[in-house]
Amino acid sequence: MIKLDTNKKLLFDGFENDIFKKEFLLKEKKINIKNIINNRFKKLREIINENNFNTIIKDLNIIKHNELFESYKSSDDSLSIYYLIDDNNLFIFSYGEFQPARYILYLEGIYSLK
Repeated sequence: MIKLDTNKKLLFDGFENDIFKKEFLLKEKKINIKNIINNRFKKLREIINENNFNTIIKDLNIIKHNELFESYKSSDDSLSIYYLIDDNNLFIFSYGEFQPARYILYLEGIYSLK
């Protein structure tokens, strides 16, 4: 796995209903929020090896929570972490309600799975 970019980028900041109407261009491919929110970060452990999984956690400063169930959050704003695999690219996102009725989506990092 190769780290391509770990500079956090804001993709969306607005109302929840608006994000479902928006498309995002990543590596010349259009995606939407539905492509992202079906992929919780904890399931990524089943796809990549443990060392790569832990490297992503360290690189992106992701926090693991073990309340009722295992979850992962961004360290600076406590948004839930998601992933998307497209071709050989692994995209890591954070998304959630930041303030009442205000939702935010960040691209946290991009890795190559080659």
